[in-house]
Amino acid sequence: MFETVLAIHIVAGVIALGAAGLAVGSAKGRALHRRSGQAYGAAMGVVVVSTLMLVTLRPNAFLLAVGVFSAFLVFTGWRAAVLRDGRPRALDHAGGAAMALTGLAMLGFGAVGLVGQGGAQPVIVLVFGAIGLTLALGDWRDWRAGPITGPERIARHLSRMLGGTIAAITAAVTTNIDALPQLVLWLGPTVVLTPVIFWWTARVMRPRRDRTG
Repeated sequence: MFETVLAIHIVAGVIALGAAGLAVGSAKGRALHRRSGQAYGAAMGVVVVSTLMLVTLRPNAFLLAVGVFSAFLVFTGWRAAVLRDGRPRALDHAGGAAMALTGLAMLGFGAVGLVGQGGAQPVIVLVFGAIGLTLALGDWRDWRAGPITGPERIARHLSRMLGGTIAAITAAVTTNIDALPQLVLWLGPTVVLTPVIFWWTARVMRPRRDRTG
């Protein structure tokens, strides 16, 4: 059973990476972008569900927390695409609560692990926990300020989907490469690709005249 679910997990991850490449490289709003984005979302959904099944079959709190973090990124990116009025529903608040609670737990376990056993894993948990908690709290702050529409909504969609892509790349790297330290494998994709997210977000948020001039 475990091997079957793992095989499905790997195949879905490969499909997600391929679909992400198509979505990023295609014109926004066009059919190819929409379809590749839908394929990416579906594949990442399978990745998340299979992750939960894997940690149920072989309990692993670390992978469960990382799975929740990845699911939150993809979920909020998808919701930003479908909620054109920019107003959150109960489902969005539930997703934020799940990430906030998981983030707090990750910070707690990471701090305990850092003081106790040390090593790379507590640092990884602390970093991802801090990012997830910050994003969840930031969502509530933004929602209180009013609906998230226009360029802000598009920027949120792109940044969260790219964040989910980073999570998929991280999974591929940590699974297939052993020659580098764990900190480099787990945090390297985030360090390298997060500036791309900031650049792309800034580009989307610029006034249209600046983007075309």
